[in-house]
Amino acid sequence: MTFPAPYRARPARRDDLDALVALFEACDRVDVGFVDPSRDEIVADWAVARFDIDRDTIVAEAPDGTVAAYGLVLALDPAVQVFAMGKVHPEHAGRGLGSALLGETERRAALRLPSGVSAPFRTAMPSTDAAALGLVVGRGYRHARSFWHMQRGLPAADTPIDDPDGITMRLGASEGDELIAYHVLDEAFRDNFGYEPSEQEEWLKEFRGMPGYEPSLIVLAFEGDEPVGVSVSMAADDGVGWVGDLGVREPWRRRGVGRALLTRSFAELAARGHHEVRLGVDTENATGATHLYAGVGMTVRRRYDLYEKQLTGA
Repeated sequence: MTFPAPYRARPARRDDLDALVALFEACDRVDVGFVDPSRDEIVADWAVARFDIDRDTIVAEAPDGTVAAYGLVLALDPAVQVFAMGKVHPEHAGRGLGSALLGETERRAALRLPSGVSAPFRTAMPSTDAAALGLVVGRGYRHARSFWHMQRGLPAADTPIDDPDGITMRLGASEGDELIAYHVLDEAFRDNFGYEPSEQEEWLKEFRGMPGYEPSLIVLAFEGDEPVGVSVSMAADDGVGWVGDLGVREPWRRRGVGRALLTRSFAELAARGHHEVRLGVDTENATGATHLYAGVGMTVRRRYDLYEKQLTGA
């Protein structure tokens, strides 16, 4: 592809990481007025199953070698759905880079689809990014979903840890516990918007490649010997931990298992020196997750809007 002159198109390189962090931070300052840590987010994207940095990334490089824009295309099974994201450094806004980037991610997504097969192509943006919103709406996208990042301070001493009757909790300690987490989350998430089941080995490889992941930050819930729920958290060097996944199998929902898993995760992150915890949630989550998180003192930090349109393989 080509970007408008004088920018040069190339794949991202792993040694671009610092430059990409700077780009994400510059966008945050304009979009929301504060900066969220982005290094782990970028590395986590690169750990996703079936990711290929040469095929799935695009950088617009300015004549002085700086990164002016960055795009990413991710798909576990392109025939089911394809996700993309794109960011343009505010210093390079208004020069056609956003339009070129969106067009290129669409083109790459269509190339990954089997010929004649259609699938949703999805891209998200901060709800405050009016330029990105105008761009996608102008290209025929429709709003599909909104997601919140929620947060609260730690320790969560105002939220007691009480195990529901008949439920026991423990931390993960081995590969066997990782496999329990995989099977519980796979079952719990099957009805969630956009969820795709992944192969066990791919799931393990992806999680093990994510910054801050370790089995001891898995919280497992059991009724007797039956695993019924799981929470998986991620540690962070900046003291802001993340609850990456939390799921309860349907027969055990509405019994307080999710709340117990969440508060145990809070306690474990606090014990490791984290002063804040965050998570992401679909605002239309059918299990009542937003109410659960609000009920343990979490508040909305920022919102992302997901837009989509159908693409057909070339």
